[in-house]
Amino acid sequence: MRYLRCRFNYILWALYGLVICIYFTAQISLICTMLDLGWPYYFLGTAGCALLLVLAVYTPVHMLAEKRAEVRPELKHAQLWECLFLIFAIAAALLLRLWMASSGGAGLYGDKSLYIIAAATAGQPVRLTGLHFNEIFLFLLTCLFSMIGVWENNCILLQLALQIAAIALLYPAVRMIAGKIAAVAAVTAAALLPVYVEYCLSATPEGLRMLCFSLLLLIVGAMLGKLKKCGRKSAAAGLILFLAGFAAGIFSFLDYYFLSVFLLGLLGILYLERRGVRAKTRIKETAAFFIAALCGFAGALCLRLFLFGGSVAEVLQEWFLANMESGQTGWASLAGREALFYFLPLLFSAFFYVFGFFEQKGNLGIIWILPFAFLLISDLIFGTSLEKQTITLLFWGVFAGMGVHSMCCFEKDKNRKNKEKPSLPKKRRHHPGASEKEASAQASFMAVGIEARLEAPAGSPLPGEPIPNPLPGPKKHVQREMDFAYEPKEEEMCFDIDRFEEGDDFDLL
Repeated sequence: MRYLRCRFNYILWALYGLVICIYFTAQISLICTMLDLGWPYYFLGTAGCALLLVLAVYTPVHMLAEKRAEVRPELKHAQLWECLFLIFAIAAALLLRLWMASSGGAGLYGDKSLYIIAAATAGQPVRLTGLHFNEIFLFLLTCLFSMIGVWENNCILLQLALQIAAIALLYPAVRMIAGKIAAVAAVTAAALLPVYVEYCLSATPEGLRMLCFSLLLLIVGAMLGKLKKCGRKSAAAGLILFLAGFAAGIFSFLDYYFLSVFLLGLLGILYLERRGVRAKTRIKETAAFFIAALCGFAGALCLRLFLFGGSVAEVLQEWFLANMESGQTGWASLAGREALFYFLPLLFSAFFYVFGFFEQKGNLGIIWILPFAFLLISDLIFGTSLEKQTITLLFWGVFAGMGVHSMCCFEKDKNRKNKEKPSLPKKRRHHPGASEKEASAQASFMAVGIEARLEAPAGSPLPGEPIPNPLPGPKKHVQREMDFAYEPKEEEMCFDIDRFEEGDDFDLL
């Protein structure tokens, strides 16, 4: 997909640069603290590291990509390679989690409160106690224990299934919205980073939240793809627009972190590049998406009132308390000492997007900045739980892919390269009925035509092009001045009659 460029992009670029600067300084200061360096080295280390990344990584790779872009052949069987990557990523994620579980004695660690409750209520009538991810995960875990027995390995298998399904849905979802490279980076982060592997061995709803996040991203990506394909005044596009907004409203009721995906869909409708679609149509579609999200949120609220009773004010207060208050205070998305070694590659790759923001092919990252800033600001204001940081880390993975994509895939010199590159004659199809002599003659003609096209002087006809008209065209009419055939001398030009004879015809007196 491609997204529009406008003046608002400069504001988003400044916002993204500010976020990267804050994170860069904070993480480099943590490294300086680990090395027992004082605060004067914080800013020096940040500036030196940024300069080193630009000079040693970004500039050489960018120049090499620009040089190879002119001769790079088109990748064949691209979809096959994507399928192979996804299969290998899922296999690596599965093997890594199984190895982690076997090395840890196939037991849970961390918070086991949900596991204890599910084990205590297994075998009894299963009831859903709320409409939040903790209650839904507890309901699934209790159902699993009631069917196959209480065992810690069963909880690990449930988490494993949820995470593998989330990874399988994450790649097509991010690919439709942000492109292949961003999807590869996000899936690699979700499959291999230790934080995701560790939550696979805990009784927390992180895997369920991640699965719902990938599912909602997939729905939003399908909506944008349908709008891109159908344009305006399409019943199918209108239906999927309403369904995507309705799903965003429902998931936002479950967890306010899903408001980031709602903002992503809202900005995608506004910025999606479509021919023949005016600004009024975009505003109407945005309003329809917003109304559908309100309907979904209201529907989930009514379902909560129907199942568990209470008033609207009590349910809304419960929603605020459950989503926007936690034991974690401050900016929890900053990586600590344990997570620093795997967070820095994501941060450095996302840092490159500051320089390639305006050159990125398709302007793919424009709709991700505001949802990303929303998550970080909500961390700072309300605080958050550590489980929700996996969603923020997925955004970091997307922006890491954006940095690599903007460094290697750009369209600044696209028009210039098309002008400099000589246009070659189209290859003629060889019909099965043609003789070998005709085929060899056609091949030699194509070869001679290409060489002559590259060596022909300017102004001369090239092979395969029409020659100038050899017949004379109509002559242009030249206007002539009319004159007398005989011109008398000057002394002969006496036309005055001085004398008249009597009875002359000219005697008028």
